[in-house]
Amino acid sequence: MTVLVNEVFEPVTDLSVIATIARLIYQDETHDLAVVIDLADPPRQPYAIGLEELRRSLASGHTKPAAITTPEFMLVLEDQLDERAKQGRDEKWAVIAPLLDPEYPGQIFVRGELGRLVTKRASELGIQRKTIYRLLYRYWFYGQVRNSLLNNYSAVGVADRKYDPSRPPGRKPTFQGVLTAPSKMLSAVDKRCIRVGYALYVKDKKSSISSAYDEMLRRFYSVRDISKNSEEELRLLPSLELPSLRQFRYWGQIFFDEIETERGRKGLRKWLKDCRPLSGTVRDWLRGPCHQFEIDATIADIYLVNSYSRRMLIGRPVVYIVVDSFSGMIVGLYVGLEGPSWNGARQALFNAFTSKVEFCAQNGVEINADDWNCHHLPHQIYADRGEMLSLAAEGLSSGLGIEMGTAPPYRPDWKPMVESRFGILNDLTGIRWLPGGVAARDKERGERDYRLDATLNLKEFTQILINCVLHYNRHHRQPDRLTQAMMNDGVEPTPNGIWNWACENDLIESNKRPDELVYLHLLPRERATVQKGGVMFRGMHYVCDMAIEKDWFAKARKGGVWSIECWFDPNSAAHIWIQGEAKQFIRCDLRRSDAGYANYRSDEIFDLLEAYRQKPPTRRRAELESRVQLSDQVHQIISHALAERKLEPAPPTKAEATGNIRENRAEERLRERENAVVPEGVRAEPASLQSELTPKAHDSYAGERTAQVIDLLKRIRPGQAK
Repeated sequence: MTVLVNEVFEPVTDLSVIATIARLIYQDETHDLAVVIDLADPPRQPYAIGLEELRRSLASGHTKPAAITTPEFMLVLEDQLDERAKQGRDEKWAVIAPLLDPEYPGQIFVRGELGRLVTKRASELGIQRKTIYRLLYRYWFYGQVRNSLLNNYSAVGVADRKYDPSRPPGRKPTFQGVLTAPSKMLSAVDKRCIRVGYALYVKDKKSSISSAYDEMLRRFYSVRDISKNSEEELRLLPSLELPSLRQFRYWGQIFFDEIETERGRKGLRKWLKDCRPLSGTVRDWLRGPCHQFEIDATIADIYLVNSYSRRMLIGRPVVYIVVDSFSGMIVGLYVGLEGPSWNGARQALFNAFTSKVEFCAQNGVEINADDWNCHHLPHQIYADRGEMLSLAAEGLSSGLGIEMGTAPPYRPDWKPMVESRFGILNDLTGIRWLPGGVAARDKERGERDYRLDATLNLKEFTQILINCVLHYNRHHRQPDRLTQAMMNDGVEPTPNGIWNWACENDLIESNKRPDELVYLHLLPRERATVQKGGVMFRGMHYVCDMAIEKDWFAKARKGGVWSIECWFDPNSAAHIWIQGEAKQFIRCDLRRSDAGYANYRSDEIFDLLEAYRQKPPTRRRAELESRVQLSDQVHQIISHALAERKLEPAPPTKAEATGNIRENRAEERLRERENAVVPEGVRAEPASLQSELTPKAHDSYAGERTAQVIDLLKRIRPGQAK
């Protein structure tokens, strides 16, 4: 049986000639010699076995060839290595190269020669022998190639780092510029407590992670004062001794798989129905424009300010881009404060499916319809899981006939078009050098914080991006997208050129749908109220011809307000849409007195209010203690009730336990009235009169069934059929 140098073998039975998986590094037919090295970490000195013995072991099945994976650090081309990596590898190779080319083949594997040659080489170079041994073993271990001497950075690091509790790692926590108490450094005991507490959430014993966190604190991180004068209230340990909610969530998710947690809480059937991955069909070929759109979002590298005040930071905006996969045309754009979610994605899609003239005008850019002639619905939309895993997104499939496709996590190569456009737009805008741009330079200690330079608001930043998109669509050259027919017609290899050529040659397979369906499925909706001054929505009044013709506002003034459902565009407060009697969409415009709000966005207003919703650490601590005490009080009340219930004999049958609910309710109601305390100053009947009337009423009506009769009489109202 033929064996090859550098081949790997593994034992099958105890009769194998090797004890563990090993690599053959040298063989000599003349002397019946096979030298192998065990593939154990760390590498150790090779040893000799009989070559024929190895062959017999393979033929008998006691040993078999094995396949191993080449380490990642070796999977690199020569032109991919930098000069520093090449120099380090070549220096190591120069140390061991003379030992691998001795006076005769296999000299280094002769008994006693390895130690002698290594000692001689170490003396020549003035280095330690163990350095040479380590390089030789590594060279043989990884298959006797020079790249095995490259640095393996994946094996660098500390497996279990230990910190000094008095000097916790990381940035010191602050609140509004003031240092606060740092989080506790968790011990093994703390992690076990977190595991027990998080299990309450996993097993659906608690409704939320925060409630499970409160329960853990009650069980393991609280004390009860048992002194003589105490009220036996539960008190939390000091904050420095408590794990934070963030630590609780982090370690809980490590201890319990997220998918298994959700499957256990929802049940397998509901999980498969609501939470399974969507399996859209994303083909590797395209028939033309509008066959497939790609959508993605990214957080822009710039800090913006509020439109009401340029001194009020609102953070970094989220930019959504919709790209046609065939032409590379950017067909939709949305800039807002919505994170990667369906709320932000649908606004970008609404922009992609509608005319851009009004959208650009709202942001101060005047264009003609031909400058950005994209208002078509696609047949497929490909997106990240974050944006499209939503019940609302399923309406695109059922209501607009659009097929949905989702990319797996961490696979941007499945959406190459839209991912690359973010980089292009960043280059066009020079975003990092704009006022408030992130990482415009390597910030050094003592330098000004770039966030303090933020100047642009959402509308102005959107205006910049619109101009960049127009420039890209007109001038970005992509010759690889041209077909033979396009080249014959002399089409410019730009997104606009390809898109317009497809329009002229009827290659666009339009998925035309009525505007009403687009509004219905893509615009967010909320409740508004019809008042005497107009349709009130978020503090602003809107009017339309239909409401005036039907005297809505006069009816509201006379009979009171009522609520209706409305659709709105978060980019502009100038219009809302309502449905008429035939469910057609009718646009309502801002009342003239409220026209000043038309240039503002609702998300900016909400962001302004969010600044006032932050709670200082003292308030959070007080709230946390109150929640834990509340939980303890509830448990005490329940425990007391359960103890009293056990003292009472249980009804022998279910019918007796549940058959007298109405009588019991009536008796309890009478008892409640008799024991009611009448406030002072309130006129009441004399006790003597009550004592005279009560027994007579009881006797004259029903005797023992008095409670039932009284309850029946109370249900009868004047004019009601007896």
